[in-house]
Order: sequence, then structure tokens, then C-alpha cells
Amino acid sequence: MDRDQTAAGRPAARPPAEGGFSLVETLFAVLVLVVAAGGLVRALAQASQARQAAAGTGLAAGIARARLEQLMAAPFWRGWPWPGHHAAAAPGGTVAIEGAGAPGYFAYFGEDGEPADRRSARYEVRWRIRELAPRGGDRLAALRIEVVAMPVGGGRGSVVRLDSVRVANRE
Repeated sequence: MDRDQTAAGRPAARPPAEGGFSLVETLFAVLVLVVAAGGLVRALAQASQARQAAAGTGLAAGIARARLEQLMAAPFWRGWPWPGHHAAAAPGGTVAIEGAGAPGYFAYFGEDGEPADRRSARYEVRWRIRELAPRGGDRLAALRIEVVAMPVGGGRGSVVRLDSVRVANRE
């Protein structure tokens, strides 16, 4: 009698094959991995862009904050021009974003946050200073100082606006 047949002549039941994955199962697993890897690559690219944007915002904010602190520290007495006035704190300037080379006070800063010429600058900083108290009044005068840091030439990056009020030194 043949080993693969029973006494009744019917084929004997074979034990299930102990093979691995079928080709379809393998292809499906590879497809799932490719889709997951694509999503991971996309998420990493978005995270990198967000990190670069945050770094640019931090740089712009640091430059604007440094300029504001410099202007706030300049000596100032009531009434313009005050005795021994500091040119950096003279009323005037603009913070308008539209139009390059707008009149007023401005400076350029490079990738490292240090002053730079316009050709190599990443950020332009503009500031405006206004007197808040009327001249000759008996009230203590104050200055409103506004600072805007923006990408040079409408480039990509964050625009940061800061403002503060500086009260006159005591006489």
C-alpha cells in the first residue's frame, strides 16, 4: 500500500505546511512599511522647517530686543533737543514695512545677529521714537520707542515688533 493512501484508497490527510509568509503577505507588509516610512519622512521635513522658522524668529526677536534695550538705556530729558541729547534717542524714524530704504532709523544685521552691510544682511531693523508729552509742559516727558525686525528685501522669515515707553531722566 502506498504511504500516501489509506486502506480505503483515499489520499491521506497531510499535515499543514510549515512554510513562512506567502508572497502576497510579504508584498502587503512591504507596502505598509513604505507608506509608514513616507509619512515619517514628511513629518521629519515639517519638523525641520518648523525648527528653522523658530530659529529665525528667535534671531529676529533677539536683534529687536537688543536695539530696544540700547534705545531705552540712552539718556533722555524732557523737551527736544534736550541738553546733551543722545542722537540714538532723537524723535523720528519709521517702522513701515512697505518699501525698501524708507526714511528714518534703520540698521542691518547678518545671520549671526551682528551688524552687517545691506548686501550680506539677513534682517533689517527699523525704529521710531515719538515724544508722548507736549513740549514745554510741566509734566514729565516720555518717549514711545517702537522697533521692527524684518527679513531684508521681503525675504522669508519672521517679522518681530516691539515697543516700550521711556520716561525722561530726572533733572
